[in-house]
Amino acid sequence: ASAMPRRAVFAAATSLLAVPPAFAAGKPASDGSWAKRFEAFEDSDFAGFKTAPSGLQYKVFEEGYGVKPVAGQKIKAHYAGYLLNGAKFDSSYDRRSPLEFNVGTGRVIKGWDEALLDMQVGEKRILKIPSGLACESNARLEHRSECALMLTMRVCLCLPADGEKGAGGIIPGGATLVFYVELVTLAA
Repeated sequence: ASAMPRRAVFAAATSLLAVPPAFAAGKPASDGSWAKRFEAFEDSDFAGFKTAPSGLQYKVFEEGYGVKPVAGQKIKAHYAGYLLNGAKFDSSYDRRSPLEFNVGTGRVIKGWDEALLDMQVGEKRILKIPSGLACESNARLEHRSECALMLTMRVCLCLPADGEKGAGGIIPGGATLVFYVELVTLAA
């Protein structure tokens, strides 16, 4: 039996290492144009949405191409958040910087954790989040003093744990929130 020369084996092995894994390959994050909204939402805007047992409603806008994250894994996600009247209250696209956090650990609102754990890298979804899921997931949030919807370090929209009091004049009590969310990547 003849053995492959060492150089050929080494070259083959290093070429395999140079190929990025499926979740790292693919398209770069979008520019956010898909997430722009200029008018109030109507019931017809939510036609075709699926409803999870929790009450979270969602529609896949664009299929992903990668793997799904697991609870505790660091991810990067872009988003734009709106009230039902069409008013935008926050957007990572506007800052050109996706939000990085450990998903499924209560660092963001319940509706986000639930949706993102079910998304593939590269997937874009529109989420309709009832007020009960637009509140903190658990007591592990930083800066907990009345701040439960912590989407970025710069913007902290405050919702009490019950989601009923609203947020600093921006989000009214009991509000349903609409998010355009893109799972950009799994971070190392």
